[in-house]
Amino acid sequence: MAEKEYVLGNKAKDLYQYTRQVTKPGADEKVDVRDVATVMRKMATAGTLEEMRATLTATAERLEKKRKRPYFPKSESFGMIKDLRDAARAILRGVFAANETRFNDHPEDRLREIKAVIDECGLMLQLVELAHDLGYTDAKRMGTWTKRILDVKYMCLAWLKKDTERAKAILASRQRTDCDTMVKLVREILAAEGRQQMRI
Repeated sequence: MAEKEYVLGNKAKDLYQYTRQVTKPGADEKVDVRDVATVMRKMATAGTLEEMRATLTATAERLEKKRKRPYFPKSESFGMIKDLRDAARAILRGVFAANETRFNDHPEDRLREIKAVIDECGLMLQLVELAHDLGYTDAKRMGTWTKRILDVKYMCLAWLKKDTERAKAILASRQRTDCDTMVKLVREILAAEGRQQMRI
């Protein structure tokens, strides 16, 4: 399928890239040793109490500005960050795996892959909400992230509905073919038995 025509695949890729971008860990809430050394040097060279106060105030303001936008702490690198990235990767993998499944030959496999993607979307929505509750992301970013997840989920739900109907038709056709084959086989056996009895 052409890249720009494959909307769901592109949305899954965008979700994965966005997830990697917004889960880049920031520094943990620790004061850097270099910052402390710099403040101490400035304090040591300050000539008056006012200069010391100004240095401390400027440092406090700078530290407060660093924390303007919420971020994932490095301590979550192998926790929530990994879980979110794994879920986004599973969604991307599942969308492409479902698309690559030969539907006419294995409709059940495609339906299983699509259902797995929908489940991963549900998990990822819960993780994004938890990240917001823990203060790792703000409401605006959570909204953008949630919309991207829901776009993929709703497209997969529509795909699942459409392919479930198609799978029913394929399976019904297979059953008719199997029944026709069985009837033909039974007729051939009966005909062979009839010929056998006529010889006796």
